[in-house]
Amino acid sequence: MSLRGVVLFACTALASACAADDDSPANSSDSSGAADESSTGAGATGTVTLSFSVSNGVRMGPTLEDPLMGGVYGDLYLTSDVALTGPVDGAVAIESVALEGVDLTTAETSTGTWTSMPIPAGDYTFLGMFDVDGNFETTDHNPDSGDPVTLTNQDFVIEAGQDTPFLVAFELVFG
Repeated sequence: MSLRGVVLFACTALASACAADDDSPANSSDSSGAADESSTGAGATGTVTLSFSVSNGVRMGPTLEDPLMGGVYGDLYLTSDVALTGPVDGAVAIESVALEGVDLTTAETSTGTWTSMPIPAGDYTFLGMFDVDGNFETTDHNPDSGDPVTLTNQDFVIEAGQDTPFLVAFELVFG
């Protein structure tokens, strides 16, 4: 099952729960999703620096099987290419994210961060997983039961010439 299938599964199975819980430390925006080149000019770029957290529902959830430590993997998409169920058909990831050694066993927010290469200014969404059982390579780069995953509400805006800090929240345990 691909990451796209994971998001589809998660949101279909829990459609009524596809909103962030009030205790989640995630940042969200009410962006329209489309990259806005009219205000930034063609070719204007910026970066995003991601840090990571888990919602209280994940931290205390009965389906979390392993300590909150491991690698974070995912992709950045244009927000206009992401629906409630995940990336739309034909959506292409703008950049892939891989960060090993994320430790949220006691910390609310990861000390390790990931910074993108310069990418066009616009509205983006992070979709990803937190591989807490260390088997990312053996699961064909997909989450398995017990791995925290994101919902499709991890939206942020990259401004031209700026680095945008964004706190990703894993809000659901897969499986």
